[in-house]
Amino acid sequence: MNGRTEQLLMELERIVEERQDWLFRFAYMRIGIREDAEDVVQEVLLSVFRRLHEKSSMDNVEQYLIRAINNACTDYQRRKPLRVVPLEMAANVAIGESDRQIHEEFIRINRLLDSLPLEQSEIVRLKCYDNLTFKQIAKLQDIPEATAKSRYRYAILHIQQQIKKKGSKT
Repeated sequence: MNGRTEQLLMELERIVEERQDWLFRFAYMRIGIREDAEDVVQEVLLSVFRRLHEKSSMDNVEQYLIRAINNACTDYQRRKPLRVVPLEMAANVAIGESDRQIHEEFIRINRLLDSLPLEQSEIVRLKCYDNLTFKQIAKLQDIPEATAKSRYRYAILHIQQQIKKKGSKT
């Protein structure tokens, strides 16, 4: 193993150590099932580890890892047979106390983002929940940074209109 590979492996170890919870939440917010999100993150970490052993070239390990998890979540959604469960029923699913907060957060966010086009809702998730910059979002989504910003702006305007509408009905 050469010095560059060792350096990349140490960086991967640091990222996992510092951001493991964030990586899990990133996957969970896209999948909605704790065990499957954990599996996706673990599989991606193993594949990145293998790739670093085979090749010592990777520009930005963290960016690569986030993109790989995002892609794995997309693949998971494509492979998984669609099981439609109304959000009201999902709220009643028995979950452990440790998962209650993240599960409730998942339901609230999905209710709020349901009315947005998919491109806009994903930008909002990446920006607000995952705390990525517009530059990082643009790289992850393979779109211009200005497009990421405008999708975010339109999404926020739409959400504000929805909240205003709901507020005036009560």
